[in-house]
Amino acid sequence: MLKGIVLKTNETDMIEVWDNFRQGDNNAFSLLFESYLDTLYRYGMKFIHDEDFVKDCVQDLFIKLYNNRSSLSSTTNPKFYLLYSLKNMIIDALAKNKRIIYTSPENLPFIASLYYDTEENNSDEEEIKEKFEKVLGMLNARQKEAIYLKFQMGLSYEEISQLLQINYQSARNLIHRSITKIRSIMDLPVFLIHFAYYYV
Repeated sequence: MLKGIVLKTNETDMIEVWDNFRQGDNNAFSLLFESYLDTLYRYGMKFIHDEDFVKDCVQDLFIKLYNNRSSLSSTTNPKFYLLYSLKNMIIDALAKNKRIIYTSPENLPFIASLYYDTEENNSDEEEIKEKFEKVLGMLNARQKEAIYLKFQMGLSYEEISQLLQINYQSARNLIHRSITKIRSIMDLPVFLIHFAYYYV
């Protein structure tokens, strides 16, 4: 079974759901929660491998949203709004946690575990996995996050720049350099498939 796949939502429809939630529709709130819970959890786990910590941050985010729904602004991309809010919440929580030494956004890790299907052990697949892991070793945390946000989350360069706290051109350059590194080892589409399925 393929792992690490984030279910797609119709972002255009979710704009209306977001607006309905802001107007007090509890069903819309439930739909937002159900639609983005897994996406937010997976994103949060990339920063720190602590399930309880991440679950608490996601829960706190939705509680905060619910309590402040009437004052929330409109958005053209609820998923970006939630990812951005969760990342800031995680950074704030890490800063308050004295056992965590990385508290600035640029020093956040972007980590994950590799899960392979043990039934896929043919030589071609093994060669691809070796190349995939080599590429991962070449990419730094910000490059991995940028690739994740661009190709798995489908965010724009402007949205990525805000999440990484860099300017628009820097976001484009970061992704371009990352793609160049990937292509020096393996085909980009093959890498992205493995990145989506196995880097979880």
